[in-house]
Amino acid sequence: MRSIRVLKNVVTNYARFLLGGLTGFVLTPVMVHAMGDGDYGLWVAVFSLTGYFGLFDQGLRPSLVRYVSRDHARGDHDGLNRTINTAIALFATIGLATVAATAFVASNFTRWFRVEPTQVAEVGGVVWIAGLSVAVGFPLGVFGAVLSGLQRYDIGNWIGIAVTVARAGIFVAVLRLGGGLVELAWASFVMNLVGHAVTWAWVHRLLPRLAYGARWVSREHLGLIGAYGSIAFLGALASSIAFQTDALVITAFIGAASVTPFAIAAGLVETVRSLVHSATYVLSPTASELETRGETGTLHAMLVAGAKYSVLVSWPVLWGLLVFGEAFLVTWVGEPYRTAFPVLAILTAPTFVALPQATAAALLFGVSRHKGVVALSLLNAALNLGLSVWWARPFGVAGVAMGTAVPLALVSGVAMMVYACRALGMPLAAYLRDGMLRPGLVSLAFLVPALVVRRLWDPAGWLPLGVACAGCWAVFAACAWALGVDAGERARWGRMFAGLTGRHAPAGAEGA
Repeated sequence: MRSIRVLKNVVTNYARFLLGGLTGFVLTPVMVHAMGDGDYGLWVAVFSLTGYFGLFDQGLRPSLVRYVSRDHARGDHDGLNRTINTAIALFATIGLATVAATAFVASNFTRWFRVEPTQVAEVGGVVWIAGLSVAVGFPLGVFGAVLSGLQRYDIGNWIGIAVTVARAGIFVAVLRLGGGLVELAWASFVMNLVGHAVTWAWVHRLLPRLAYGARWVSREHLGLIGAYGSIAFLGALASSIAFQTDALVITAFIGAASVTPFAIAAGLVETVRSLVHSATYVLSPTASELETRGETGTLHAMLVAGAKYSVLVSWPVLWGLLVFGEAFLVTWVGEPYRTAFPVLAILTAPTFVALPQATAAALLFGVSRHKGVVALSLLNAALNLGLSVWWARPFGVAGVAMGTAVPLALVSGVAMMVYACRALGMPLAAYLRDGMLRPGLVSLAFLVPALVVRRLWDPAGWLPLGVACAGCWAVFAACAWALGVDAGERARWGRMFAGLTGRHAPAGAEGA
Protein backbone atom coordinates (compact mmCIF):
# COMPACT_ATOMS: atom_id res chain seq x y z
CA MET A 1 0.00 0.00 0.00
CA ARG A 2 1.24 3.47 -0.87
CA SER A 3 0.92 5.02 2.60
CA ILE A 4 2.53 2.04 4.32
CA ARG A 5 5.38 2.00 1.81
CA VAL A 6 6.01 5.71 2.43
CA LEU A 7 5.71 5.23 6.19
CA LYS A 8 8.19 2.34 6.13
CA ASN A 9 10.71 4.52 4.31
CA VAL A 10 10.09 7.42 6.68
CA VAL A 11 10.44 5.24 9.79
CA THR A 12 13.79 3.84 8.65
CA ASN A 13 14.88 7.35 7.65
CA TYR A 14 14.14 8.47 11.19
CA ALA A 15 15.97 5.48 12.64
CA ARG A 16 19.01 6.46 10.59
CA PHE A 17 18.60 10.11 11.52
CA LEU A 18 18.24 9.42 15.24
CA LEU A 19 21.20 7.09 15.40
CA GLY A 20 23.27 9.44 13.25
CA GLY A 21 22.29 12.34 15.49
CA LEU A 22 23.16 10.39 18.62
CA THR A 23 26.49 9.39 17.12
CA GLY A 24 27.31 12.98 16.20
CA PHE A 25 26.12 14.13 19.62
CA VAL A 26 28.61 11.83 21.34
CA LEU A 27 31.41 12.17 18.79
CA THR A 28 31.49 15.98 18.40
CA PRO A 29 32.81 16.87 21.88
CA VAL A 30 35.23 13.93 21.71
CA MET A 31 36.69 15.22 18.44
CA VAL A 32 36.71 18.88 19.54
CA HIS A 33 38.56 18.17 22.78
CA ALA A 34 40.94 15.62 21.23
CA MET A 35 41.80 17.68 18.13
CA GLY A 36 41.45 21.24 19.43
CA ASP A 37 39.63 24.11 17.78
CA GLY A 38 42.27 24.54 15.08
CA ASP A 39 42.34 20.97 13.76
CA TYR A 40 38.60 20.42 14.17
CA GLY A 41 37.87 23.66 12.34
CA LEU A 42 40.25 22.62 9.55
CA TRP A 43 38.52 19.21 9.37
CA VAL A 44 35.15 20.93 8.88
CA ALA A 45 36.58 23.36 6.31
CA VAL A 46 38.27 20.64 4.22
CA PHE A 47 35.18 18.46 4.05
CA SER A 48 33.00 21.49 3.34
CA LEU A 49 35.20 22.33 0.35
CA THR A 50 35.60 18.80 -1.02
CA GLY A 51 31.90 18.31 -0.42
CA TYR A 52 31.31 20.54 -3.43
CA PHE A 53 32.72 17.78 -5.61
CA GLY A 54 29.74 15.68 -4.58
CA LEU A 55 27.28 18.18 -6.01
CA PHE A 56 27.19 16.30 -9.31
CA ASP A 57 25.93 13.27 -7.41
CA GLN A 58 23.25 15.32 -5.67
CA GLY A 59 22.21 16.76 -9.00
CA LEU A 60 22.18 13.59 -11.08
CA ARG A 61 20.95 11.23 -8.38
CA PRO A 62 17.30 12.46 -8.50
CA SER A 63 17.30 11.85 -12.25
CA LEU A 64 18.69 8.35 -11.81
CA VAL A 65 16.12 7.58 -9.10
CA ARG A 66 13.36 8.79 -11.40
CA TYR A 67 14.31 6.61 -14.37
CA VAL A 68 15.17 3.51 -12.33
CA SER A 69 11.74 3.79 -10.75
CA ARG A 70 10.11 4.16 -14.17
CA ASP A 71 11.94 1.21 -15.76
CA HIS A 72 11.29 -1.04 -12.78
CA ALA A 73 7.58 -0.19 -12.71
CA ARG A 74 7.36 -1.11 -16.41
CA GLY A 75 9.27 -4.35 -15.90
CA ASP A 76 11.77 -3.11 -18.48
CA HIS A 77 14.93 -5.06 -17.58
CA ASP A 78 16.82 -3.84 -20.63
CA GLY A 79 15.87 -0.28 -19.77
CA LEU A 80 17.18 -0.77 -16.23
CA ASN A 81 20.47 -2.10 -17.58
CA ARG A 82 20.80 0.90 -19.90
CA THR A 83 19.92 3.39 -17.18
CA ILE A 84 22.33 1.92 -14.63
CA ASN A 85 25.24 1.33 -17.02
CA THR A 86 24.88 4.78 -18.56
CA ALA A 87 24.87 6.30 -15.09
CA ILE A 88 28.00 4.36 -14.10
CA ALA A 89 29.82 5.56 -17.23
CA LEU A 90 28.73 9.14 -16.62
CA PHE A 91 29.66 9.08 -12.94
CA ALA A 92 33.02 7.44 -13.62
CA THR A 93 33.86 10.32 -15.95
CA ILE A 94 32.85 12.81 -13.27
CA GLY A 95 35.00 10.87 -10.80
CA LEU A 96 38.07 11.32 -13.00
CA ALA A 97 37.36 15.04 -13.23
CA THR A 98 37.08 15.11 -9.45
CA VAL A 99 40.60 13.69 -9.13
CA ALA A 100 41.91 16.59 -11.22
CA ALA A 101 39.93 19.08 -9.13
CA THR A 102 41.32 17.51 -5.96
CA ALA A 103 44.87 18.01 -7.18
CA PHE A 104 44.15 21.68 -7.85
CA VAL A 105 42.53 22.25 -4.45
CA ALA A 106 45.26 20.38 -2.56
CA SER A 107 47.98 22.50 -4.14
CA ASN A 108 46.21 25.80 -3.43
CA PHE A 109 44.40 25.25 -0.12
CA THR A 110 47.00 27.04 2.01
CA ARG A 111 46.91 30.03 -0.37
CA TRP A 112 43.16 30.43 -0.10
CA PHE A 113 42.64 29.84 3.62
CA ARG A 114 44.29 30.74 6.89
CA VAL A 115 46.12 27.60 8.02
CA GLU A 116 48.39 27.36 11.06
CA PRO A 117 52.04 26.49 10.27
CA THR A 118 51.67 23.22 12.21
CA GLN A 119 48.80 22.17 9.91
CA VAL A 120 50.47 22.81 6.56
CA ALA A 121 52.11 19.38 6.38
CA GLU A 122 48.81 17.53 6.88
CA VAL A 123 46.29 19.61 5.01
CA GLY A 124 47.33 18.49 1.52
CA GLY A 125 47.01 14.81 2.42
CA VAL A 126 43.61 15.33 4.03
CA VAL A 127 42.32 17.15 0.94
CA TRP A 128 43.60 14.34 -1.31
CA ILE A 129 41.97 11.59 0.75
CA ALA A 130 38.67 13.46 1.03
CA GLY A 131 38.65 14.22 -2.70
CA LEU A 132 39.47 10.64 -3.68
CA SER A 133 36.68 9.39 -1.44
CA VAL A 134 34.23 11.56 -3.34
CA ALA A 135 35.70 10.55 -6.72
CA VAL A 136 35.42 6.82 -6.05
CA GLY A 137 31.98 7.35 -4.57
CA PHE A 138 30.59 8.70 -7.84
CA PRO A 139 30.37 5.43 -9.82
CA LEU A 140 29.84 3.31 -6.71
CA GLY A 141 27.11 5.64 -5.47
CA VAL A 142 24.95 4.70 -8.46
CA PHE A 143 23.86 1.60 -6.55
CA GLY A 144 22.56 3.65 -3.65
CA ALA A 145 20.44 5.63 -6.11
CA VAL A 146 19.17 2.34 -7.57
CA LEU A 147 17.94 1.28 -4.12
CA SER A 148 16.08 4.59 -3.86
CA GLY A 149 14.60 4.14 -7.32
CA LEU A 150 13.34 0.72 -6.24
CA GLN A 151 11.82 2.51 -3.21
CA ARG A 152 13.98 0.41 -0.88
CA TYR A 153 15.09 3.34 1.23
CA ASP A 154 14.84 0.97 4.20
CA ILE A 155 17.77 -1.14 2.99
CA GLY A 156 19.88 1.92 2.23
CA ASN A 157 19.08 3.32 5.66
CA TRP A 158 20.12 0.18 7.53
CA ILE A 159 23.38 0.11 5.59
CA GLY A 160 23.91 3.77 6.44
CA ILE A 161 23.24 3.10 10.12
CA ALA A 162 25.81 0.31 10.26
CA VAL A 163 28.45 2.41 8.49
CA THR A 164 27.80 5.42 10.73
CA VAL A 165 28.18 3.43 13.93
CA ALA A 166 31.30 1.63 12.70
CA ARG A 167 32.88 4.89 11.50
CA ALA A 168 32.26 6.55 14.86
CA GLY A 169 33.88 3.67 16.72
CA ILE A 170 36.90 3.77 14.44
CA PHE A 171 37.19 7.56 14.86
CA VAL A 172 37.30 7.19 18.64
CA ALA A 173 39.91 4.44 18.37
CA VAL A 174 42.05 6.55 16.02
CA LEU A 175 41.94 9.55 18.35
CA ARG A 176 42.79 7.47 21.42
CA LEU A 177 45.75 5.96 19.59
CA GLY A 178 47.05 9.46 18.88
CA GLY A 179 45.92 9.72 15.26
CA GLY A 180 45.15 13.03 13.63
CA LEU A 181 43.56 14.51 10.54
CA VAL A 182 45.12 12.15 8.00
CA GLU A 183 44.27 8.99 9.94
CA LEU A 184 40.67 10.14 10.43
CA ALA A 185 40.37 10.89 6.71
CA TRP A 186 41.58 7.38 5.82
CA ALA A 187 39.12 5.83 8.27
CA SER A 188 36.27 7.76 6.68
CA PHE A 189 37.39 6.71 3.18
CA VAL A 190 37.54 3.00 4.05
CA MET A 191 34.12 2.99 5.71
CA ASN A 192 32.61 4.70 2.67
CA LEU A 193 33.99 1.89 0.49
CA VAL A 194 32.49 -0.72 2.81
CA GLY A 195 29.09 0.94 2.57
CA HIS A 196 29.24 1.02 -1.24
CA ALA A 197 30.23 -2.66 -1.37
CA VAL A 198 27.29 -3.76 0.77
CA THR A 199 24.90 -1.62 -1.27
CA TRP A 200 26.19 -3.18 -4.51
CA ALA A 201 25.52 -6.65 -3.10
CA TRP A 202 21.95 -5.74 -2.17
CA VAL A 203 21.21 -4.27 -5.60
CA HIS A 204 22.32 -7.51 -7.24
CA ARG A 205 20.10 -9.45 -4.89
CA LEU A 206 17.09 -7.31 -5.88
CA LEU A 207 17.99 -7.16 -9.59
CA PRO A 208 19.49 -10.56 -10.47
CA ARG A 209 19.20 -9.75 -14.19
CA LEU A 210 21.41 -6.67 -13.90
CA ALA A 211 24.22 -6.85 -16.47
CA TYR A 212 27.24 -4.70 -17.28
CA GLY A 213 28.99 -3.77 -20.48
CA ALA A 214 29.57 -1.03 -23.01
CA ARG A 215 26.62 -2.22 -25.09
CA TRP A 216 24.26 -1.07 -22.34
CA VAL A 217 25.58 2.51 -22.36
CA SER A 218 22.94 4.51 -24.21
CA ARG A 219 23.17 8.01 -25.63
CA GLU A 220 19.41 8.34 -25.24
CA HIS A 221 19.57 7.50 -21.54
CA LEU A 222 22.54 9.84 -21.13
CA GLY A 223 20.40 12.66 -22.51
CA LEU A 224 17.49 11.81 -20.21
CA ILE A 225 19.64 11.65 -17.10
CA GLY A 226 21.55 14.80 -18.03
CA ALA A 227 18.51 16.90 -18.94
CA TYR A 228 16.72 16.31 -15.64
CA GLY A 229 19.91 16.16 -13.60
CA SER A 230 21.32 19.48 -14.83
CA ILE A 231 18.49 21.40 -13.18
CA ALA A 232 18.73 19.31 -10.02
CA PHE A 233 22.49 19.95 -9.99
CA LEU A 234 21.91 23.69 -9.88
CA GLY A 235 19.58 23.17 -6.95
CA ALA A 236 22.17 21.04 -5.15
CA LEU A 237 24.85 23.67 -5.85
CA ALA A 238 22.64 26.40 -4.45
CA SER A 239 21.79 24.38 -1.35
CA SER A 240 25.46 23.62 -0.76
CA ILE A 241 26.44 27.27 -1.09
CA ALA A 242 23.70 28.19 1.35
CA PHE A 243 24.67 25.68 4.05
CA GLN A 244 28.33 24.75 3.54
CA THR A 245 30.20 27.90 2.52
CA ASP A 246 29.93 29.50 5.95
CA ALA A 247 32.84 27.40 7.22
CA LEU A 248 34.92 28.44 4.21
CA VAL A 249 34.06 32.13 4.63
CA ILE A 250 35.04 31.99 8.31
CA THR A 251 38.29 30.15 7.51
CA ALA A 252 39.20 32.68 4.82
CA PHE A 253 38.27 35.90 6.65
CA ILE A 254 38.48 35.06 10.37
CA GLY A 255 40.46 31.83 10.86
CA ALA A 256 39.91 28.07 11.12
CA ALA A 257 39.66 28.10 14.93
CA SER A 258 36.52 30.25 14.71
CA VAL A 259 34.84 27.59 12.59
CA THR A 260 34.44 25.29 15.60
CA PRO A 261 31.87 27.29 17.64
CA PHE A 262 30.00 28.14 14.44
CA ALA A 263 29.98 24.50 13.31
CA ILE A 264 28.68 23.36 16.70
CA ALA A 265 25.76 25.81 16.58
CA ALA A 266 25.03 25.19 12.91
CA GLY A 267 25.18 21.44 13.50
CA LEU A 268 22.34 21.65 16.01
CA VAL A 269 20.14 23.54 13.55
CA GLU A 270 21.12 21.10 10.79
CA THR A 271 19.95 18.28 13.04
CA VAL A 272 16.49 19.85 13.20
CA ARG A 273 16.49 20.28 9.42
CA SER A 274 17.37 16.62 9.01
CA LEU A 275 14.51 15.73 11.34
CA VAL A 276 12.11 17.08 8.71
CA HIS A 277 14.02 16.22 5.53
CA SER A 278 14.26 12.59 6.65
CA ALA A 279 10.50 12.39 6.16
CA THR A 280 9.94 14.70 3.21
CA TYR A 281 12.56 13.63 0.68
CA VAL A 282 10.84 10.27 0.10
CA LEU A 283 7.68 12.06 -1.08
CA SER A 284 8.89 12.96 -4.58
CA PRO A 285 8.09 9.57 -6.17
CA THR A 286 4.64 9.60 -4.52
CA ALA A 287 3.97 13.11 -5.84
CA SER A 288 4.89 11.97 -9.34
CA GLU A 289 2.45 9.07 -9.01
CA LEU A 290 -0.35 11.37 -7.79
CA GLU A 291 0.15 13.82 -10.64
CA THR A 292 0.13 11.01 -13.19
CA ARG A 293 -3.21 9.82 -11.82
CA GLY A 294 -4.63 13.36 -11.75
CA GLU A 295 -5.16 13.29 -7.98
CA THR A 296 -4.71 17.04 -7.46
CA GLY A 297 -6.79 17.10 -4.28
CA THR A 298 -4.61 14.44 -2.69
CA LEU A 299 -1.52 16.39 -3.73
CA HIS A 300 -2.89 19.51 -2.02
CA ALA A 301 -3.69 17.49 1.09
CA MET A 302 -0.14 16.11 1.11
CA LEU A 303 1.29 19.65 0.79
CA VAL A 304 -0.70 20.94 3.77
CA ALA A 305 -0.15 17.80 5.85
CA GLY A 306 3.58 17.92 5.16
CA ALA A 307 3.84 21.52 6.31
CA LYS A 308 1.68 20.83 9.37
CA TYR A 309 3.66 17.83 10.54
CA SER A 310 6.92 19.64 9.81
CA VAL A 311 5.79 22.39 12.18
CA LEU A 312 4.62 19.92 14.82
CA VAL A 313 7.89 18.00 14.64
CA SER A 314 10.39 20.86 14.34
CA TRP A 315 8.99 23.93 16.09
CA PRO A 316 9.10 22.48 19.63
CA VAL A 317 12.75 21.53 19.04
CA LEU A 318 13.50 25.02 17.72
CA TRP A 319 11.77 26.59 20.75
CA GLY A 320 13.92 24.32 22.90
CA LEU A 321 17.10 25.56 21.23
CA LEU A 322 16.13 29.16 21.91
CA VAL A 323 15.08 28.60 25.53
CA PHE A 324 17.55 25.93 26.69
CA GLY A 325 20.24 26.22 23.99
CA GLU A 326 22.82 28.11 26.05
CA ALA A 327 22.63 25.65 28.94
CA PHE A 328 22.73 22.76 26.47
CA LEU A 329 25.91 24.04 24.79
CA VAL A 330 27.70 24.44 28.13
CA THR A 331 26.62 20.97 29.25
CA TRP A 332 27.47 19.36 25.92
CA VAL A 333 30.84 20.82 24.90
CA GLY A 334 31.86 22.97 27.85
CA GLU A 335 31.82 26.54 29.16
CA PRO A 336 34.12 27.98 26.42
CA TYR A 337 31.41 27.28 23.84
CA ARG A 338 28.74 29.37 25.55
CA THR A 339 29.75 32.00 22.99
CA ALA A 340 28.18 29.84 20.26
CA PHE A 341 24.67 30.58 21.55
CA PRO A 342 24.18 33.91 19.69
CA VAL A 343 25.02 32.09 16.45
CA LEU A 344 22.61 29.31 17.40
CA ALA A 345 19.82 31.83 18.03
CA ILE A 346 20.47 33.67 14.75
CA LEU A 347 20.37 30.45 12.71
CA THR A 348 17.35 29.06 14.56
CA ALA A 349 15.02 32.02 13.98
CA PRO A 350 14.63 31.79 10.16
CA THR A 351 14.34 28.01 10.34
CA PHE A 352 10.83 28.41 11.77
CA VAL A 353 9.69 29.76 8.40
CA ALA A 354 11.97 27.92 5.97
CA LEU A 355 11.84 24.36 7.27
CA PRO A 356 8.09 23.70 6.79
CA GLN A 357 8.58 24.39 3.06
CA ALA A 358 10.65 21.21 2.68
CA THR A 359 7.54 19.26 1.73
CA ALA A 360 6.67 21.80 -0.96
CA ALA A 361 10.14 21.49 -2.52
CA ALA A 362 9.97 17.68 -2.51
CA LEU A 363 6.53 17.67 -4.15
CA LEU A 364 7.58 20.19 -6.80
CA PHE A 365 10.56 18.02 -7.74
CA GLY A 366 8.24 15.04 -7.92
CA VAL A 367 5.90 16.72 -10.40
CA SER A 368 8.79 18.15 -12.47
CA ARG A 369 8.08 21.76 -11.48
CA HIS A 370 11.43 22.14 -9.85
CA LYS A 371 12.85 24.95 -11.99
CA GLY A 372 11.26 27.55 -9.72
CA VAL A 373 12.63 25.76 -6.66
CA VAL A 374 16.10 25.81 -8.18
CA ALA A 375 15.81 29.49 -9.12
CA LEU A 376 14.87 30.40 -5.55
CA SER A 377 17.67 28.22 -4.21
CA LEU A 378 20.18 30.01 -6.44
CA LEU A 379 18.89 33.39 -5.26
CA ASN A 380 19.16 32.26 -1.64
CA ALA A 381 22.71 31.00 -2.24
CA ALA A 382 23.85 34.22 -3.92
CA LEU A 383 22.44 36.40 -1.15
CA ASN A 384 23.84 34.06 1.50
CA LEU A 385 27.37 34.11 0.15
CA GLY A 386 27.35 37.84 -0.57
CA LEU A 387 25.93 38.89 2.80
CA SER A 388 28.16 36.47 4.73
CA VAL A 389 31.31 37.84 3.08
CA TRP A 390 30.08 41.43 3.51
CA TRP A 391 29.26 41.04 7.21
CA ALA A 392 32.16 38.73 8.17
CA ARG A 393 34.71 41.47 8.88
CA PRO A 394 32.55 44.00 10.77
CA PHE A 395 30.46 41.49 12.76
CA GLY A 396 32.64 38.37 12.87
CA VAL A 397 31.08 34.94 13.15
CA ALA A 398 27.70 36.45 14.03
CA GLY A 399 27.80 38.38 10.75
CA VAL A 400 28.31 35.16 8.80
CA ALA A 401 25.32 33.69 10.63
CA MET A 402 23.18 36.73 9.78
CA GLY A 403 24.23 36.43 6.15
CA THR A 404 22.75 32.94 6.19
CA ALA A 405 19.65 33.78 8.21
CA VAL A 406 18.23 36.70 6.22
CA PRO A 407 17.88 35.00 2.80
CA LEU A 408 16.86 31.75 4.49
CA ALA A 409 13.80 33.44 5.97
CA LEU A 410 12.86 35.62 2.99
CA VAL A 411 13.70 33.35 0.05
CA SER A 412 13.64 29.74 1.27
CA GLY A 413 10.76 30.58 3.58
CA VAL A 414 8.34 33.22 2.34
CA ALA A 415 9.12 33.16 -1.39
CA MET A 416 9.17 29.34 -1.55
CA MET A 417 5.80 29.19 0.18
CA VAL A 418 4.20 31.58 -2.28
CA TYR A 419 5.72 29.87 -5.32
CA ALA A 420 4.70 26.37 -4.22
CA CYS A 421 1.09 27.38 -3.67
CA ARG A 422 0.91 29.02 -7.09
CA ALA A 423 2.64 26.15 -8.89
CA LEU A 424 0.41 23.51 -7.31
CA GLY A 425 -2.81 25.54 -7.43
CA MET A 426 -3.14 25.64 -3.65
CA PRO A 427 -4.81 28.69 -2.03
CA LEU A 428 -2.13 30.47 -0.02
CA ALA A 429 -4.53 31.48 2.76
CA ALA A 430 -5.62 27.88 3.32
CA TYR A 431 -2.01 26.72 3.34
CA LEU A 432 -1.01 29.36 5.88
CA ARG A 433 -4.01 28.62 8.08
CA ASP A 434 -3.90 24.82 8.10
CA GLY A 435 -0.22 24.18 7.38
CA MET A 436 1.47 26.87 9.47
CA LEU A 437 -0.75 28.87 11.86
CA ARG A 438 -2.77 26.10 13.53
CA PRO A 439 0.14 23.74 14.20
CA GLY A 440 2.25 26.75 15.15
CA LEU A 441 -0.24 27.67 17.87
CA VAL A 442 -0.16 24.07 19.11
CA SER A 443 3.64 24.29 19.39
CA LEU A 444 3.19 27.00 22.01
CA ALA A 445 2.28 24.15 24.33
CA PHE A 446 6.03 23.51 24.46
CA LEU A 447 7.19 27.14 24.53
CA VAL A 448 5.03 28.36 27.41
CA PRO A 449 6.03 25.62 29.89
CA ALA A 450 9.65 25.99 28.75
CA LEU A 451 9.64 29.71 29.53
CA VAL A 452 8.05 29.06 32.92
CA VAL A 453 10.67 26.42 33.73
CA ARG A 454 13.48 28.71 32.60
CA ARG A 455 12.17 31.56 34.77
CA LEU A 456 11.61 29.49 37.91
CA TRP A 457 14.49 27.04 37.55
CA ASP A 458 17.45 27.45 35.22
CA PRO A 459 18.33 23.83 34.35
CA ALA A 460 22.03 23.07 34.01
CA GLY A 461 23.46 19.59 33.52
CA TRP A 462 22.12 16.55 31.72
CA LEU A 463 19.57 15.46 34.33
CA PRO A 464 17.95 18.89 34.88
CA LEU A 465 17.88 19.57 31.14
CA GLY A 466 16.43 16.14 30.46
CA VAL A 467 13.72 16.56 33.08
CA ALA A 468 12.83 20.06 31.87
CA CYS A 469 12.63 19.08 28.20
CA ALA A 470 10.75 15.85 28.92
CA GLY A 471 8.14 17.70 30.95
CA CYS A 472 7.62 20.32 28.25
CA TRP A 473 7.44 17.60 25.59
CA ALA A 474 4.81 15.71 27.58
CA VAL A 475 2.58 18.79 27.68
CA PHE A 476 3.13 19.46 23.99
CA ALA A 477 2.55 15.84 22.92
CA ALA A 478 -0.80 15.72 24.71
CA CYS A 479 -1.91 19.00 23.14
CA ALA A 480 -0.65 18.00 19.68
CA TRP A 481 -2.54 14.69 19.73
CA ALA A 482 -5.73 16.35 20.97
CA LEU A 483 -5.63 19.61 19.00
CA GLY A 484 -3.14 19.18 16.16
CA VAL A 485 -4.38 15.88 14.74
CA ASP A 486 -8.06 15.29 13.95
CA ALA A 487 -9.97 12.04 14.46
CA GLY A 488 -9.60 10.95 10.83
CA GLU A 489 -5.83 11.43 10.93
CA ARG A 490 -5.54 9.53 14.20
CA ALA A 491 -7.46 6.62 12.69
CA ARG A 492 -5.30 6.70 9.55
CA TRP A 493 -2.10 6.71 11.59
CA GLY A 494 -3.39 3.72 13.50
CA ARG A 495 -4.11 1.79 10.30
CA MET A 496 -0.73 2.63 8.79
CA PHE A 497 1.23 1.58 11.86
CA ALA A 498 -0.83 -1.59 12.08
CA GLY A 499 0.02 -2.34 8.46
CA LEU A 500 3.67 -1.48 9.05
CA THR A 501 3.93 -3.96 11.92
CA GLY A 502 1.83 -6.56 10.08
CA ARG A 503 -0.75 -6.95 12.84
CA HIS A 504 -3.66 -6.89 10.39
CA ALA A 505 -4.52 -5.77 6.89
CA PRO A 506 -4.40 -1.98 6.66
CA ALA A 507 -7.86 -1.46 5.25
CA GLY A 508 -8.32 1.94 3.77
CA ALA A 509 -4.68 2.84 4.09
CA GLU A 510 -4.11 3.27 0.41
CA GLY A 511 -4.66 7.00 0.51
CA ALA A 512 -1.95 9.58 0.87
